[in-house]
Amino acid sequence: MSMTADEVQTAARFWPVGLVVGILYLILGFIVLSYDATSLTLVSILIGVSFIFTGITWIVLLPRVSPSLKWFGIVAGGLAIVAGIVAIAYPDETLRVLSLIVGWTLLLTGLLDAIVAIVNHGREYWWVSLIAGLAMFALGAWAVRETERSVVLLLTIIGVYCLIRGILEIVSAFRLRGLKHELTATSAG
Repeated sequence: MSMTADEVQTAARFWPVGLVVGILYLILGFIVLSYDATSLTLVSILIGVSFIFTGITWIVLLPRVSPSLKWFGIVAGGLAIVAGIVAIAYPDETLRVLSLIVGWTLLLTGLLDAIVAIVNHGREYWWVSLIAGLAMFALGAWAVRETERSVVLLLTIIGVYCLIRGILEIVSAFRLRGLKHELTATSAG
Protein backbone atom coordinates (compact mmCIF):
# COMPACT_ATOMS: atom_id res chain seq x y z
CA MET A 1 0.00 0.00 0.00
CA SER A 2 1.56 3.26 -1.13
CA MET A 3 0.97 6.80 0.09
CA THR A 4 0.30 9.60 -2.37
CA ALA A 5 2.72 12.51 -2.60
CA ASP A 6 0.23 14.72 -0.73
CA GLU A 7 -0.09 12.15 2.08
CA VAL A 8 3.70 11.90 2.37
CA GLN A 9 3.99 15.69 2.40
CA THR A 10 1.31 15.98 5.12
CA ALA A 11 2.96 13.27 7.24
CA ALA A 12 6.40 14.84 6.78
CA ARG A 13 5.20 18.13 8.28
CA PHE A 14 4.59 16.37 11.60
CA TRP A 15 8.14 15.16 12.19
CA PRO A 16 8.80 17.62 15.08
CA VAL A 17 5.73 16.31 16.92
CA GLY A 18 7.04 12.75 16.68
CA LEU A 19 10.44 13.90 17.94
CA VAL A 20 8.93 15.64 20.98
CA VAL A 21 6.72 12.61 21.72
CA GLY A 22 9.75 10.32 21.46
CA ILE A 23 11.78 12.48 23.83
CA LEU A 24 8.88 12.58 26.30
CA TYR A 25 8.62 8.78 26.17
CA LEU A 26 12.35 8.45 26.84
CA ILE A 27 12.14 10.84 29.79
CA LEU A 28 9.13 8.98 31.19
CA GLY A 29 10.91 5.66 30.67
CA PHE A 30 14.00 6.82 32.56
CA ILE A 31 11.84 8.24 35.38
CA VAL A 32 9.88 5.00 35.67
CA LEU A 33 13.00 2.82 35.63
CA SER A 34 14.72 4.94 38.27
CA TYR A 35 11.70 5.19 40.57
CA ASP A 36 11.80 3.55 43.99
CA ALA A 37 8.68 1.40 43.88
CA THR A 38 7.13 2.06 47.27
CA SER A 39 3.87 3.77 46.31
CA LEU A 40 1.18 1.97 44.34
CA THR A 41 -0.58 5.30 43.76
CA LEU A 42 2.44 6.79 42.00
CA VAL A 43 2.91 3.58 40.01
CA SER A 44 -0.70 3.88 38.82
CA ILE A 45 -0.16 7.51 37.82
CA LEU A 46 3.04 6.69 35.89
CA ILE A 47 1.30 3.82 34.11
CA GLY A 48 -1.69 6.04 33.35
CA VAL A 49 0.51 8.77 31.90
CA SER A 50 2.30 6.27 29.63
CA PHE A 51 -1.06 4.94 28.38
CA ILE A 52 -2.36 8.45 27.72
CA PHE A 53 0.83 9.32 25.77
CA THR A 54 0.30 6.18 23.70
CA GLY A 55 -3.35 6.98 23.02
CA ILE A 56 -2.66 10.55 21.99
CA THR A 57 0.16 9.39 19.72
CA TRP A 58 -2.12 6.88 17.98
CA ILE A 59 -4.99 9.34 17.58
CA VAL A 60 -2.93 12.32 16.41
CA LEU A 61 -0.03 10.84 14.44
CA LEU A 62 -1.17 7.47 13.05
CA PRO A 63 -3.85 8.89 10.70
CA ARG A 64 -1.29 11.31 9.27
CA VAL A 65 1.49 8.77 8.87
CA SER A 66 -0.68 5.80 7.78
CA PRO A 67 -4.05 7.13 6.56
CA SER A 68 -5.30 3.62 5.83
CA LEU A 69 -5.10 2.84 9.58
CA LYS A 70 -6.96 5.98 10.69
CA TRP A 71 -9.91 4.24 12.40
CA PHE A 72 -7.73 1.59 13.99
CA GLY A 73 -5.56 4.36 15.47
CA ILE A 74 -8.59 6.25 16.77
CA VAL A 75 -10.14 3.17 18.41
CA ALA A 76 -6.86 1.82 19.84
CA GLY A 77 -5.85 5.33 20.96
CA GLY A 78 -9.18 5.85 22.67
CA LEU A 79 -8.83 2.52 24.49
CA ALA A 80 -5.30 3.42 25.59
CA ILE A 81 -6.51 6.79 26.93
CA VAL A 82 -9.35 5.09 28.80
CA ALA A 83 -6.87 2.59 30.27
CA GLY A 84 -4.67 5.52 31.37
CA ILE A 85 -7.58 7.30 33.02
CA VAL A 86 -8.64 4.09 34.80
CA ALA A 87 -5.09 3.54 36.07
CA ILE A 88 -4.97 7.10 37.43
CA ALA A 89 -8.53 7.13 38.81
CA TYR A 90 -8.27 3.82 40.69
CA PRO A 91 -4.74 3.77 42.13
CA ASP A 92 -5.64 1.43 44.98
CA GLU A 93 -6.50 -1.46 42.66
CA THR A 94 -4.40 -4.56 42.89
CA LEU A 95 -1.18 -5.07 40.97
CA ARG A 96 -2.84 -7.94 39.12
CA VAL A 97 -5.41 -5.60 37.60
CA LEU A 98 -2.71 -3.07 36.71
CA SER A 99 -0.53 -5.76 35.17
CA LEU A 100 -3.46 -6.99 33.09
CA ILE A 101 -4.13 -3.44 31.88
CA VAL A 102 -0.43 -3.06 31.10
CA GLY A 103 -0.28 -6.43 29.40
CA TRP A 104 -3.29 -5.91 27.17
CA THR A 105 -2.20 -2.38 26.25
CA LEU A 106 1.26 -3.67 25.32
CA LEU A 107 -0.30 -6.49 23.29
CA LEU A 108 -2.42 -3.97 21.36
CA THR A 109 0.52 -1.57 20.97
CA GLY A 110 2.77 -4.33 19.68
CA LEU A 111 0.09 -5.55 17.30
CA LEU A 112 -0.49 -2.02 15.98
CA ASP A 113 3.23 -1.40 15.45
CA ALA A 114 3.63 -4.74 13.65
CA ILE A 115 0.63 -3.96 11.41
CA VAL A 116 2.03 -0.50 10.60
CA ALA A 117 5.39 -2.10 9.77
CA ILE A 118 3.80 -4.67 7.48
CA VAL A 119 1.65 -2.01 5.77
CA ASN A 120 4.79 0.08 5.26
CA HIS A 121 6.95 -2.89 4.17
CA GLY A 122 9.53 -1.76 1.67
CA ARG A 123 9.91 1.72 3.11
CA GLU A 124 13.17 2.66 4.71
CA TYR A 125 13.35 1.63 8.38
CA TRP A 126 10.02 -0.26 8.28
CA TRP A 127 11.74 -3.04 10.22
CA VAL A 128 12.33 -0.77 13.25
CA SER A 129 8.58 -0.59 13.79
CA LEU A 130 8.30 -4.35 13.31
CA ILE A 131 11.00 -5.09 15.91
CA ALA A 132 9.47 -2.62 18.39
CA GLY A 133 6.03 -4.11 17.80
CA LEU A 134 7.23 -7.65 18.37
CA ALA A 135 9.13 -6.62 21.53
CA MET A 136 6.08 -4.84 22.96
CA PHE A 137 3.82 -7.74 21.99
CA ALA A 138 6.17 -10.13 23.82
CA LEU A 139 6.24 -7.88 26.90
CA GLY A 140 2.44 -7.73 26.83
CA ALA A 141 2.07 -11.50 26.49
CA TRP A 142 4.43 -11.99 29.40
CA ALA A 143 2.58 -9.44 31.59
CA VAL A 144 -0.83 -10.98 30.85
CA ARG A 145 0.45 -14.48 31.57
CA GLU A 146 2.07 -13.72 34.91
CA THR A 147 -0.35 -13.74 37.83
CA GLU A 148 2.07 -12.90 40.63
CA ARG A 149 3.32 -9.38 40.05
CA SER A 150 5.59 -7.08 42.00
CA VAL A 151 5.73 -3.31 41.71
CA VAL A 152 9.35 -3.48 40.55
CA LEU A 153 8.51 -5.89 37.73
CA LEU A 154 5.53 -3.80 36.66
CA LEU A 155 7.64 -0.64 36.62
CA THR A 156 10.33 -2.41 34.62
CA ILE A 157 7.82 -3.47 31.97
CA ILE A 158 6.41 0.07 31.72
CA GLY A 159 9.90 1.62 31.68
CA VAL A 160 11.10 -0.68 28.90
CA TYR A 161 7.90 -0.02 26.95
CA CYS A 162 8.44 3.75 27.22
CA LEU A 163 12.07 3.45 26.08
CA ILE A 164 11.13 1.28 23.08
CA ARG A 165 8.28 3.63 22.16
CA GLY A 166 10.55 6.69 22.54
CA ILE A 167 13.23 5.25 20.28
CA LEU A 168 10.61 4.23 17.71
CA GLU A 169 9.04 7.71 17.69
CA ILE A 170 12.43 9.44 17.35
CA VAL A 171 13.51 7.17 14.47
CA SER A 172 10.15 7.76 12.76
CA ALA A 173 10.43 11.52 13.29
CA PHE A 174 13.86 11.70 11.67
CA ARG A 175 12.67 9.55 8.78
CA LEU A 176 9.75 11.96 8.26
CA ARG A 177 12.22 14.85 8.43
CA GLY A 178 14.26 13.17 5.71
CA LEU A 179 11.14 12.77 3.59
CA LYS A 180 10.37 16.46 4.07
CA HIS A 181 13.83 17.39 2.79
CA GLU A 182 13.50 14.98 -0.14
CA LEU A 183 10.14 16.51 -1.08
CA THR A 184 11.53 20.02 -0.82
CA ALA A 185 14.50 19.11 -3.04
CA THR A 186 12.25 17.35 -5.56
CA SER A 187 9.84 20.28 -5.82
CA ALA A 188 12.71 22.80 -6.09
CA GLY A 189 14.54 20.80 -8.75
